[in-house]
Amino acid sequence: MTLQLNKSMRILHVIPSVAPSRGGSSKAALDMVRALRHLNIDAEIACTNDDGPQLLDVKLGSLVEYCGVPVRFFARFSPPFSAVREFAYSAEFKRWLHQHIEDYDVLHVHALFTYGSTFAMRLARKRGVAYVAHPIGHLESWSLAQGRLKKSVYLNLFEKSNLRSANRVHFTAESESRQALSVVPELRPAVIPLGLDLPALRDNAKSLVCSKWKIPADIPVIVFLARLHPKKGLELLFEALAALENQPFRLLIAGDGEAHYRRELQLMIEKLNLQDHCQFIGYVDGQDKDVLLQGADLFALTSYSENFGIAVLEALASGTAVLISQGVALSQSVGNHQLGFVTPQSVQAIQSALKVALAAPEMTADMGLKARIYVEQSHQWPAVAAQLAATYREIMAETGMTNH
Repeated sequence: MTLQLNKSMRILHVIPSVAPSRGGSSKAALDMVRALRHLNIDAEIACTNDDGPQLLDVKLGSLVEYCGVPVRFFARFSPPFSAVREFAYSAEFKRWLHQHIEDYDVLHVHALFTYGSTFAMRLARKRGVAYVAHPIGHLESWSLAQGRLKKSVYLNLFEKSNLRSANRVHFTAESESRQALSVVPELRPAVIPLGLDLPALRDNAKSLVCSKWKIPADIPVIVFLARLHPKKGLELLFEALAALENQPFRLLIAGDGEAHYRRELQLMIEKLNLQDHCQFIGYVDGQDKDVLLQGADLFALTSYSENFGIAVLEALASGTAVLISQGVALSQSVGNHQLGFVTPQSVQAIQSALKVALAAPEMTADMGLKARIYVEQSHQWPAVAAQLAATYREIMAETGMTNH
């Protein structure tokens, strides 16, 4: 917030939550705004104080620095009913945006099917303010199939009009764009990937991981790092690992999620007799996450659907080969550049890929080396932020917008 910014372009990012508990989309929004500000663009975030079932302990209503980014938090309506709470209604956000939406040149609105995002796009349409919609995978087939009737009604009542009127719809991969266009063909897509800042490599990462989690040095370490959610396909990974014969491994499961779902996963581990092979290590971030990913022999994410997969990109940047499902948008890049293993969402296919990866550690390590180079050349934040900035400028030129 101490940067000297060019006030000729003001961008407001709207997202339901920036809490770590909400996973990669929240982190990506923070990283995106931080990268834009490093390009001298006046960007900030408006969101609720949502933190899953809980609330973030943050100052409300005024602009504060959160994770190095200017964020304005508003009180989320928090009844005891999960479905209503997840809608993230905020009367304070509604009032504030009514007063201030025209202070910004472009709104970048993340997520669908939630109050703040839907309202922001609808108000922007009414006031003639340019906006970019970023569905964060909510228009992908798997996502739409979850609560199909409710989402279909909501989509037809509100979101289709919002999406059709958006100056651009931001997708992070071509596969996400294709699926969305099959639902709303009139969209104006802009495919811009997510980025990251390359972590410094540590030569002793594997020994640090083994020491911290009491793993013998000769045991292959597999890491899963994501929000604990049925979408992530952990059950498929567990069954595939259980089917391995005479193959030692340790799976470190990094991430938080609903307590009841974690209990379900723990029961499945016990049922499959994987207790000695799997460890839940909770939410990991910062340097601890860098060490974890660099110390892994293999990163695994067998999701049913990922519109991008920022954790996959972080693993690749760490020089670690990945095993991912075809439902992860980065799977095409991983397959084309031989950065790891891409499988269908089936236990047998995942098991076969695991056997190859664990039986050929030199090949897997070589994939990791290529992965680091790939990310360095294709996915660093400065280049990605420049694409976003160019898109905002195109929109402003098309609309004949007068700068503030």
